Amino acid sequence: MPSNPTVLVRARSALASRARRAAARGRDSGASALEWAIIAAVVVVAASVIGGVVFNIVQSKGNDLRECANVAVGSACAGGSASGAGTR
Repeated sequence: MPSNPTVLVRARSALASRARRAAARGRDSGASALEWAIIAAVVVVAASVIGGVVFNIVQSKGNDLRECANVAVGSACAGGSASGAGTR
């Protein structure tokens, strides 16, 4: 153990400042975790909205195909004529 009291005072001061910096980083990591949670929530909402739009498009096209399945070849289909049937 050092006999010089100034060494102990300096060591205590250095450890105290290091503890304050670590505590400050700990608060920042909590804020960072909250930011990541908000970003993840925004991504989930955006993916849900995009997925819903794609689902509705596929659903409506599937309904158009189902309606036109029983129409004779060469005749106009109600769902097909509105969506651009005949253009290839």
